[in-house]
Amino acid sequence: MTGLRTTLIAGAVALVLGLLLLAKCQEARTASASAALSRNAAGAAIASGQDAVGTVGTVSASEAATDAIGRTNDAEIRKAEGADVAVSSAVDTAGRNALCLRAAYRRDPRCLRQPAP
Repeated sequence: MTGLRTTLIAGAVALVLGLLLLAKCQEARTASASAALSRNAAGAAIASGQDAVGTVGTVSASEAATDAIGRTNDAEIRKAEGADVAVSSAVDTAGRNALCLRAAYRRDPRCLRQPAP
């Protein structure tokens, strides 16, 4: 009987140790999967940030090119023959208002307006 009892106790201890080992393995597997998920999320966030910076840079470069074209056009118009001929104030105001909508002219003193009283 003592041999059976010892065998049962040894079997129970082995079973408990086996279950503990299984639990630790599962815990390690879960931690590994969690770490991989965190790495993937961090990589995706970095890639998203890089895309955003690239987009902003592209838009900024495009706006700068558009503004440069506007300034070039302004210079060409001003040096064209007949550019010094007076135009009506309504035409001048309409043209200036249209130009002042562009980013290239927003800080031009001729585009700054006094706030309404």
